[in-house]
Amino acid sequence: MVDQREVTDIVPRPRCDRFALVRPLGRGGTAETWLARREGGLFQEDVCIKRSHRYLDRDGRRSLLEEARLLARIRHANVEFVRGMDLRVLSRALACRGRVLRPAVVAAVAMYLCRALAAAQRAVPGGLVHRDVTPHNVLVSLEGEIKLADFGIARAFDREQWTRAGLVKGKTGFFSPEQLRGDALDVRSDLFAVGIISFELLLGYRPIIEHGAEIELRLAECRAALARLGPAIPLGLSDAIACLLAAERSDRPASADAAARLLSGFTDEQRVIDELRQNVADVCGSPASY
Repeated sequence: MVDQREVTDIVPRPRCDRFALVRPLGRGGTAETWLARREGGLFQEDVCIKRSHRYLDRDGRRSLLEEARLLARIRHANVEFVRGMDLRVLSRALACRGRVLRPAVVAAVAMYLCRALAAAQRAVPGGLVHRDVTPHNVLVSLEGEIKLADFGIARAFDREQWTRAGLVKGKTGFFSPEQLRGDALDVRSDLFAVGIISFELLLGYRPIIEHGAEIELRLAECRAALARLGPAIPLGLSDAIACLLAAERSDRPASADAAARLLSGFTDEQRVIDELRQNVADVCGSPASY
């Protein structure tokens, strides 16, 4: 979970057995997250704790427990608590300075997200759909690392029996066509969201993917806009992102691993990490930063 100092609300510090709650990190519709420190033992350990700030019914409690269960399974460099800021804050702060992330950096961000999704797939029998891959849930650490956070509405297929069929969850601006229709989802639906994030970082606006007959038209407009970038981006990158944004799942990469491999040829990882680290450092003094 993001360690972001933009959360400045003064709230009573609740008690939590075995952990000292240090400060709030963020607050959503049903829960708040806290930076916590494990008490006792030989070593200090900082963790993120999510606590409900309202009464939860049985499904709500199951949802929180499911998120904890999923995160306990996933062990990967691109899925964990970080000190830094989310991609939304970083990109907006850079825009205020008249700067954007280079296309090679955008390609790397997309590649790391695909690697995180692939790790989640491997960790859960039958696979997993995150369903909320958005800039708010993409974290950039002080070391320039990219992390995927908030598996709170993820659907694990080994426990989907208590998730109501056809229930639409997430932020609609990043929905795939099948998610808008309330159809069955798989990891390729999350890859579509990675494509939306990449498009927005490259062009400075988010495409509107509408329900129904407008979907094909909107996606054609996306492909045309990417193509107009021409030599401003590495050769083939616009085609790779357009592939993530395919209207039909069968036309997208078959897996998150395949998508990561597709994107890996457009970036220099070490240079990107150094650049992201510098970008975060440049933004740190901003009131909108962490």
